[in-house]
Amino acid sequence: MQHEGLEDGKKACITLYATALSNFKPMQVHEATVLLRAGGKSHTATATAHNEGMFHFELTPEAAGDGMLYITVGNETAHFDVCVAEHGAEHAHAHNHEHSHEGHSHSHSHEGHDHSAHSHAPHPGHGMETEGNPGDVTLTKEQSWKIDFATEVATESDFGGSVKVVAKVEALPEDFTTVVATTSGKVKFAGNVVAGTKVSVNEPLFYLDGSDVTDNDVAVKFAEAESNYELAKADYERKKNLFIDKIVSEREYQAAEALYLQSQARFESMKRSFGAGKVTLRPSMDGYISAVHVSNGDYVEPGTVLATIQRSGAVNVVAEVPVRYALMLQNIVTVNIETAIGVFDMVDFGGDCIIGNSVNECNMLPVTVTINDLPGVVTGSIVTMYLSFAPLTDHCIAVPRTSIVEEMGNMFVFVQNNPISFEKRSVKLGETDGHYVQILSGIEPGERVVSKGGIILKLSQGAAALDPHAGHVH
Repeated sequence: MQHEGLEDGKKACITLYATALSNFKPMQVHEATVLLRAGGKSHTATATAHNEGMFHFELTPEAAGDGMLYITVGNETAHFDVCVAEHGAEHAHAHNHEHSHEGHSHSHSHEGHDHSAHSHAPHPGHGMETEGNPGDVTLTKEQSWKIDFATEVATESDFGGSVKVVAKVEALPEDFTTVVATTSGKVKFAGNVVAGTKVSVNEPLFYLDGSDVTDNDVAVKFAEAESNYELAKADYERKKNLFIDKIVSEREYQAAEALYLQSQARFESMKRSFGAGKVTLRPSMDGYISAVHVSNGDYVEPGTVLATIQRSGAVNVVAEVPVRYALMLQNIVTVNIETAIGVFDMVDFGGDCIIGNSVNECNMLPVTVTINDLPGVVTGSIVTMYLSFAPLTDHCIAVPRTSIVEEMGNMFVFVQNNPISFEKRSVKLGETDGHYVQILSGIEPGERVVSKGGIILKLSQGAAALDPHAGHVH
């Protein structure tokens, strides 16, 4: 809230900015009301939104004295101490310098909205700026609404040890398979077989042509299998009838039946994959091609891996931790994984952490976290893993990691002195779990810091100073 002081009998202009702390954007309300009570008199004014979240009021106090200004936005009400001066007196700036931090102090409202106030006390012909300390950076409400901006109160937190390690994303063993050559021959691709292509069980991927290999012609082998099957079938049917008439022994009949079933299985197997003189190879599950291991026209032997097929779903995030952390790994309370799009807690994605019982050849302990559908990761990618342990220290201050601004190797946060004024404060950092970072010195519990948009304030400080009156109506 802004005004240039209140005088009895003189019209006063008040500008109100209403911010929703859920997203730090202007509140989506159409109307707001102010009620002034001072010197035993009351005065009410109502205004519709000048712009989203912005309201302009005009009212004329009828009596001097200390009082209260009530502001109602939607279903919420906040109140502020004010002083109405006598008209024409040298006045007010000792009483009209009230400030409140966003969401608390001098306001009685539901949590989640910002009914914050700052004032300008009048001097002859102009208002005196009282919006912050010398050297503070000014960011008006209109400016903060246009960027990704947020603030958060620095709180005390239980911070244990934390280990930051690099990890690799791998597919679960049951989620990938290979397409293997079943005979020797030349490979022919059945279409655009490249990494990333979606495939299904019934879709041909490769053909194997052995016609150019004299001693391994697939067509000859198929003809042999078909011929053997037909002969075995005829012999089986003949001996079956003879067995019924008790002309052949049971042993001869069973031998003929076994040979028939074997030749039938071989023939049917070749028939499913053989056609037009070639062997057709298909994937054994739906998914996508993660790697192709041969080129079109290559000659391959039986058992050669032609492609790797993978399906989407859960992944393993695998890291190696120095063995000196072995005891601490027994007290892991959470694992956070940082990807290109953010930091995620394994618990939110049904994660399960498995600690290796023995070191590998590099004297490191393997740590595997199984995650379901982790956003922003693909198998083979590298991510950052934060292993957080049970609290081992006293309460300490923690702020969002996004609050930290680096400058020339030094770390800073911006502390909010009032709704539009911010102080750059040097801090010393401690542990981090990926989301929050421990502050060893520089700020106190309860101070409100910028959690999003600090880089904008840094750039504003480094560039020409912002107009302190930008967006203000007096």
